[in-house]
Amino acid sequence: MSPLRKGTLAVLLIFIATGIGAGAAIARYTSTTEAPTPVPVHLYPGYWHTDGSRIVDSRNRTVRIAGVTWYGMESDYWVPAGLDYQPYTKIMDEVKLLGYNTIRLPYSNQLVEQNPLVTQMIAANPQFQGRHAMDVMDAIVGYAHQIGLKIILDDHRCKASTRKTVNYLDEPLWYAPGYPESAWIADWQSLAQRYQGNSTVIGFDLRNEPHTVGPGPWNLHAYLAQGATWGPYNGVDNPATDWRLAAERAGNAVLTINPHLLMFVEGLQMYPDGRQPSGVSTYWWGSSLAGARLYPVQFFVPHQLVYSPHDWGPWKWNMQWLRRPTYASIQQVWQEHWSFLTEGSEAVPIWMGEFGTCTNNPKCVDVQETGNQADWFHLLLRYLHDHPAIGWSFFALNGTNSNDHAANNGLLSPRWDAVANDALQQDLESVQGQTQRG
Repeated sequence: MSPLRKGTLAVLLIFIATGIGAGAAIARYTSTTEAPTPVPVHLYPGYWHTDGSRIVDSRNRTVRIAGVTWYGMESDYWVPAGLDYQPYTKIMDEVKLLGYNTIRLPYSNQLVEQNPLVTQMIAANPQFQGRHAMDVMDAIVGYAHQIGLKIILDDHRCKASTRKTVNYLDEPLWYAPGYPESAWIADWQSLAQRYQGNSTVIGFDLRNEPHTVGPGPWNLHAYLAQGATWGPYNGVDNPATDWRLAAERAGNAVLTINPHLLMFVEGLQMYPDGRQPSGVSTYWWGSSLAGARLYPVQFFVPHQLVYSPHDWGPWKWNMQWLRRPTYASIQQVWQEHWSFLTEGSEAVPIWMGEFGTCTNNPKCVDVQETGNQADWFHLLLRYLHDHPAIGWSFFALNGTNSNDHAANNGLLSPRWDAVANDALQQDLESVQGQTQRG
């Protein structure tokens, strides 16, 4: 067994003895809401759907997605990172034993369309040498089914990243030269058919982080001419850039094949806002869902839509609203950009598909330290604790990136055999729980 910290080992002993998943740790922040009781994901059978602001299983019991993003398959190595260091089954066992129930698995359209041979970055997994990339994806899905994890496939980019562009997203839209929208939709249809009837694959994150390409300034012209838009502006829509319409086209094409898959729809980087001098409100890539107030995504199949913002702290970029944030002030920011979607008669679930913090500095995690990143991180944890229906996926599982360089924001160590930061794991355990109803 991996050299996990003592607290986690104690949880694993309970898991083995009782069959119950990792419990919620005592939160290291102030909250008056009792943490939900965790339930192992294998007790939530079948496909999942939505009910108002909740995601529910086939028995209508509320599920909190508590996941990790395991990236690397979107690179031209064609496999998730870490396979040089540990067998993929050991990495996935670690995910399960640490209390997570879902893996968000990024890939590229180039991988699906070319299905290339795997030849590198697999020193600890020699069985994949000379196999096709989709065989590796099949193996991950198959083992997830065996141990009771769910998989969310994430269309992360069109052309696979290279050694020079790893961890860099240079495609603002869901299509790119050589990869038209028609191919993007066909790739999703192919994956829906490939995993038809396999409820291990619980849903599709239709596109990672639509945004506006630089350079700035970030203003209304940039929004309209340099990337993804959402709905019409002044009554005029641009189908070539309207991400909402594209998500509907892809989602409907997938749901025609498998009406039980959850469709995760991310937001934009910016959206028109007449209150701002620039004419737009700017947020994180893929994270502003303000356009859904007037122009919500609508699929032919109801109860399969989940909105998926990404959210980050000042470690990523020191946005103005992150300077000395309070719980009240940061909630107002989230309310403006995405949390409003969980309210009212038209409520839709939220799955925070990416959030994270650095792991190589105590000021990024430890609440005992002072620093904006730790402050923001614990405000977010408090919010997740207070809103147990909101799902999430920590970015990232990775101890190394696709080039085998040590990651500074990964849950696991650079050898992929231990937790990199005990305090971080304890924090995430505190919001892993799912609630039961019905």
